[in-house]
Amino acid sequence: MRLALTSRLLFVFVVLPTLFCPSYSRAAADFPQYENIDTNVAFWTKVYTEYDTTHAMVHDSIDLDIVYDVIELEPHDAPSARKINRERMKHARAKYERILRLLAADPDRDGIECRRIAALFGDHGSSRAYKIASRQVRCQIGQSDRFRAGLIRSGAYIDEIKAIFKSHGLPEDLAYLPHVESSFNPKAYSKFGAAGIWQFTRSTGRRFMKVGYVLDERRDPILATHAAAELLKDNYEKLGSWPLAITAYNHGAAGMERAKRSHGDYASIFDSYRSRTFKFASRNFYSEFLAALQVATNFQDYFGDVELDQPAARRTIVLDGYVGFDALCDHLNLSRELARDLNPALRPPVFEGQKLVPKDYPFRLPADILLAQVPSGLYREDQKPSRFYTVQPGDTAGRVARVHGVKLTDLILANNLDRRALIYPKQTLRIPLPGELVTVPDRPEPEPEPIEPILVADNDDTDTPPIVVTPDVDTPAVNAPTHDAATEVTEHYPRPVLASIFPPALDTALEVDEKTEAVKDEQAPNVEIVAADVRFESLNNHSSRPAGIIQVEVEETLGHYAEWAGVRTQLIRRLNALSFGQTLHLHQKIKIPLNRTTAQKFEENRYEFHKRLQEDFFAAYRISDLQTYRVKRGDNLWNLCLEKFDIPMWLLKNCNPEVDFAELRMNQKLMVPQIEKSAAEESDDDLPPEKELDGVGPPIETVTDKPAADHELPVRPVADQATLFKLTAWGAIP
Repeated sequence: MRLALTSRLLFVFVVLPTLFCPSYSRAAADFPQYENIDTNVAFWTKVYTEYDTTHAMVHDSIDLDIVYDVIELEPHDAPSARKINRERMKHARAKYERILRLLAADPDRDGIECRRIAALFGDHGSSRAYKIASRQVRCQIGQSDRFRAGLIRSGAYIDEIKAIFKSHGLPEDLAYLPHVESSFNPKAYSKFGAAGIWQFTRSTGRRFMKVGYVLDERRDPILATHAAAELLKDNYEKLGSWPLAITAYNHGAAGMERAKRSHGDYASIFDSYRSRTFKFASRNFYSEFLAALQVATNFQDYFGDVELDQPAARRTIVLDGYVGFDALCDHLNLSRELARDLNPALRPPVFEGQKLVPKDYPFRLPADILLAQVPSGLYREDQKPSRFYTVQPGDTAGRVARVHGVKLTDLILANNLDRRALIYPKQTLRIPLPGELVTVPDRPEPEPEPIEPILVADNDDTDTPPIVVTPDVDTPAVNAPTHDAATEVTEHYPRPVLASIFPPALDTALEVDEKTEAVKDEQAPNVEIVAADVRFESLNNHSSRPAGIIQVEVEETLGHYAEWAGVRTQLIRRLNALSFGQTLHLHQKIKIPLNRTTAQKFEENRYEFHKRLQEDFFAAYRISDLQTYRVKRGDNLWNLCLEKFDIPMWLLKNCNPEVDFAELRMNQKLMVPQIEKSAAEESDDDLPPEKELDGVGPPIETVTDKPAADHELPVRPVADQATLFKLTAWGAIP
């Protein structure tokens, strides 16, 4: 009788919910909500639904049930909003840190605020608890307006994304993960290079997609979804559960495998796992997903009637050759703006005419456009090459322009040079192609100013003052139309240096430490340049095979070199006697085999990599301020950028073109940029947290050990999502 009663109860509580709500049952089975994360899921549900970006929750970063206060913020588009909001959050954190320290000294301390805060801890209040909590105060900006906007955007993709996951044999509800990653914004781009609605870094993206100077499939929501499905499936096969696989999407599969080995299941990892890299974002990532899933699948309960975007019907034509974007649009009678929207994987150089739409690319069209055969006369056999030149000591912009037969103004515009055309030795300049239309960047310009002498800094001799020369603009470029170059500089590119990187009002300040100084009355560097030297130092033969020697630049890894050379990383290791896992150092000399590519093609790939980093970054961010910082003991390029300043390493290098980051000196002055989103509708603080570093120390990025095809070797990073910006801790001050 008891057994029969138990069976009936099991049918009522287990089987019936499955029959009447099968999707809920499957979701609960795939994505369990453990009791120990209930508080975190509730917290993120509030973030997504109750508080918008004009509010910030001041809370404990471990126990999210402890919320000290909810403060008001200025709307993001209000004057000086970013500075005001940062100050408000900073003061709020300081206030509650001080109260907690007072309670740590005297748990029975009187005062309305002290007693209110103590009550939040209940029976767990103690001197030790308050002391620990004083180091865990955090601010979380509300996201309800962002989530609602992302919900509307998701309508254009969500059904197709679900179908893609189903086709891969995966739970369809994984389709809601972009709410956590990017709010379904296809243009989302993080300061460390994660792009698209799935926020793939370059290294992980290249495992599944094409990520290069012409194509970046991470920005295509549909193509990137196929890649996300493969990555999540790979994570699940390695880790055995969806809570772990989803957390690995943020933290990396290798990191979660270590956590699983030491702590077992997800619930235990959440409670007990602590590491240098398993921080707030990774610990909360699964909870955020559960909250987003709950809100998105029941959005009417939270937001009422919301009209979602509708998917656009489209069709594709596969291109039989390389073709100009403008020529293709003209032939198809298709507006350029619509063509760009339908083909987000194409990068700006294609739209600007620097590159051609690649061969075999499936070009998307509106469904109502009749498919037409592209005339063979529009096709080209080869892609346009990237022309570039590495500046030598003594060069001037005018001289470089004359030698390469281009207008000085075109050279200035193509390289975002400042009004004085300041260039540095080892800087790589893009040389415009014949017939290319080079336009002024879309940014405010100040009134014209007189041309001043050009300073050509000589990085090879830091004891020698900069060479002062007059602008070399009076002689027409070789094989170029005669023109008044000085007049063109004044009329078409009259930006002083500060205006080239600063907005009209400098209203933010970098929070570094108390010894950070404001930059005053100094010439700010032009950071929108390619500061890397992409040339081979020498070319020779090694074991009867062609090879060349390069110096390691920032952001480069063995994986990059193998990709650009079309070989295995193992071959480069063997050629350079490098053991597996051995780190590279800035300016280290590396032999590159050239039996599968040419030196020119390798240099072109290398240049385009650095150029793309710069272009993508400045399409999403701007520099609002520069401050100075004095180098301290233990500082190196790695920890300065990723631990202190939270900026890309190449950007800090560009801001300090005369500094050798391989040999930093104590008390050496650095110019540190403060960055913020360039688009008014988004700010750093409003986007999801950056993916956290996986593992301690900077591993070398590697590739699968199989030959490359057409130099498109997929990169398989050691540390998954985060490896793109993990490099060696070079230049450390002991």
